[in-house]
Amino acid sequence: MDEFTFKTQNGTEGIEIINLSFSKIPIIRSQTQINFSSRFNNKSDNWIEKSIKLIWNEKCKNNDRLYNQSKFRFEGVTINDDNQVVFNLGLTTYMELIGTNCNPFGKELVVYGTQRFNSKRSCLADPLGVGSLLLTSDRKFLFLKRAMWTGEDKGKLDRPGGHPEPDNVSTSIQSWTEEECTAPENSLRIREEVFDSVKCEIRDEVNLPLESLKDPLLLGVVRSLERLGRPSAEFLVLCSLTSKEVENLYLKSCQAEADESLGIVFLPEEKVRGLDLDQSIWHCLTDAACGAIKLYSQCYSICPS
Repeated sequence: MDEFTFKTQNGTEGIEIINLSFSKIPIIRSQTQINFSSRFNNKSDNWIEKSIKLIWNEKCKNNDRLYNQSKFRFEGVTINDDNQVVFNLGLTTYMELIGTNCNPFGKELVVYGTQRFNSKRSCLADPLGVGSLLLTSDRKFLFLKRAMWTGEDKGKLDRPGGHPEPDNVSTSIQSWTEEECTAPENSLRIREEVFDSVKCEIRDEVNLPLESLKDPLLLGVVRSLERLGRPSAEFLVLCSLTSKEVENLYLKSCQAEADESLGIVFLPEEKVRGLDLDQSIWHCLTDAACGAIKLYSQCYSICPS
């Protein structure tokens, strides 16, 4: 695994990329495993919890559409003896994301976490996001312009994405014993939720039927330095529909999350693969989208089939 910082052209602090690909081939579902444990939850103290709550309440005053929900926390990745990618995951919440990674208060927690828990990331939420470079049958990538009410990256161009949801795995997941956390069947359920959530986000944001989407291919993991290392797993998803067919379905506006975007933009595959985008486009892209594009460019020196 290679980890490196990449200065994007969108004007932010840049991104850190964890490249997981083998011989430039993205990773399929069966090549991944989950190591889920409460040991990977973010650390906290009473004063931290109170500060996060104050930040959250202030945010909610200006945006009554925000809601708190549990998320998987990304602790890191390893490669096991079978050359499989292992995601180390715990639990956190969306409120903790807003109060740590997305707030200047997070910089204090980096210092405190280093001193108190011997780890600069220990007090950060670091929820695992998922995103997909959606490639149509006529070889165009789809990007969404984010709505102005959303909690992050208002008005930016982004790839379809969101978060895998712990509650979709089990409504009692927060009270699982360590034995339940490490049970093979539960690790498998979490892995399925991570991969399935990629396609579900495309369905809910773009209005595409699941049967038009191939199984997601994992490109790697990106950390946004602008968000103190907020992580997202980036995927490639091939679609059997043309860009025009996709656009027609999107414009019906009957998808579950239609209000989360203001429109769509298509970019030619060869331009994305060659990192040959106009500066005006780069400037509009989110950090995660820039990272996904960089990973795709690294993974494919020739066109994918």
